[in-house]
Amino acid sequence: MALKGRNLDSAPSVSSPSVNDDWKGPWGEIIPTEQKHVRFVRNVHGVEECWSYPYETLMRQVFRKSEPEEIEILAGGDTITIRGYGLERFLEALEKRHLVRIEQRMIRFAASEPNSRCVTEIKVEPSHA
Repeated sequence: MALKGRNLDSAPSVSSPSVNDDWKGPWGEIIPTEQKHVRFVRNVHGVEECWSYPYETLMRQVFRKSEPEEIEILAGGDTITIRGYGLERFLEALEKRHLVRIEQRMIRFAASEPNSRCVTEIKVEPSHA
């Protein structure tokens, strides 16, 4: 599902990597081929949890350019909230189904790193149906 109001077909700027490039870091992984699932990996009281959703269940994404940035995703009735810095790059990858994994990392003073990309929190609110 494409976000309205964004022209995704325009050429990427020289300073930002293309979705066609492999892109990987402690925040997750984006690859140039369409995926069937996306995984959200988070740490809950010292226990790692991995939530996997088929891309067909992703119904809506909302990006909030706040401090920290926030992406809210409605997936199969569940609400997934991702907070961090440099998150806007994930939107195009989600729309093209190139995002493989997004992972929460506790980084002290993440906002002080210029041009850093990190996910400081992933919150999953399951539907109660």
